[in-house]
Amino acid sequence: MIFRMPPLDAATLLMVMAVVDAFACVVWLLMGHVLRIAPRAARRIAAYHGLLALLGWPNLPPGLETALALPLTLVAAGLLNTGVRSLMRLREGARDVIAVVVIGLVAHAAVYPDLNHARLVSNLFGAVLSLMVARDILIGAGFQRVMTALLVMPYGVLAAGSVWRALDLLGWTPEGFELAGMATNAPLALVRLFINLLITTGLIALVLQRMIARVRHLTRRDALTGLLNRRAVEESLIRLQAQVERGRGHSVLAMDIDHFKRINDELGHAGGDAALQHLSRELATGLRDTDLFGRLGGEEFAVLMPDTDLDGAALVAERLRQLLQERPLIWGDKSWPMSASFGVAAMEPGDVHGQHALARADAAMYAAKARGRNRVLRSTSEVSAE
Repeated sequence: MIFRMPPLDAATLLMVMAVVDAFACVVWLLMGHVLRIAPRAARRIAAYHGLLALLGWPNLPPGLETALALPLTLVAAGLLNTGVRSLMRLREGARDVIAVVVIGLVAHAAVYPDLNHARLVSNLFGAVLSLMVARDILIGAGFQRVMTALLVMPYGVLAAGSVWRALDLLGWTPEGFELAGMATNAPLALVRLFINLLITTGLIALVLQRMIARVRHLTRRDALTGLLNRRAVEESLIRLQAQVERGRGHSVLAMDIDHFKRINDELGHAGGDAALQHLSRELATGLRDTDLFGRLGGEEFAVLMPDTDLDGAALVAERLRQLLQERPLIWGDKSWPMSASFGVAAMEPGDVHGQHALARADAAMYAAKARGRNRVLRSTSEVSAE
């Protein structure tokens, strides 16, 4: 005897979607509140899945579709949109998303209790929200083009399906191309289940991308000051040196806090840490976005200045010296003057990974200390060459 599996009906597929959404809701809650992975985004995405699960299973009475199910579907779409933005740490707020959702809810109220018009409103505003998510992913996903296209694809399909359904409700689709709702359309319910799975997979990919970016950030940053660490500075030197070999001109600045041991002795290690943070914070305001500011270790720092010649680097160093001198450290109820010695050097072709330029800037910095501190000196070899 041959047993054949009966074809899946729309009701069964909707039940499967509800189970998947319920499971996804629990997973995102665990990620946000137990593992502390993107808590704000996790709460919003969990709420999105939770609403879809409630709306899909158990089935709501038909009379509640207009009053409850369709408006909450828009709210769920808005939660997904804001969750994705938070996950990718986009600077845009949620005002535009909230505005679309509120206008959609007002439109629902205006057509109540007409079911067809409510479905029309839900599909039109759902399409807009889907396209907004797609746009956000295109802007901030940070993946290669193929991966980004895969992440965007389900939202594009959702938007296209919603527009198609809206046109059908308006009676504008050609005969034979009508699109029934998922409650009676098993193929459409199956496509929606597949799309939901793609959305869930894409959100997990965004989480992994955020975690990888965080790990990379931590491995390249100094824990105390937040500046580039020595490893990141050396990696950047290699990259800039390759540009020097192709004809571009870059410079290196080395600096060291004057009398740092005295600061540590008088203020303690907490005061010393505060001095390092103070210098990092204040001098960063005097640098360009393209400059690379790093801590090499202890009280020694470096700045890599792309497309800057030796004269320009010396001017920057002098500006930083004056800036630090004018902005003392406030520790406790006292003001502690701070200064630093600076050395600058131009990067030259034939250097090994840019290390010679850093060494020459470092030597100039120590020469500045020997000449009385709180001053800027150029690399001795370059000064004599002039």
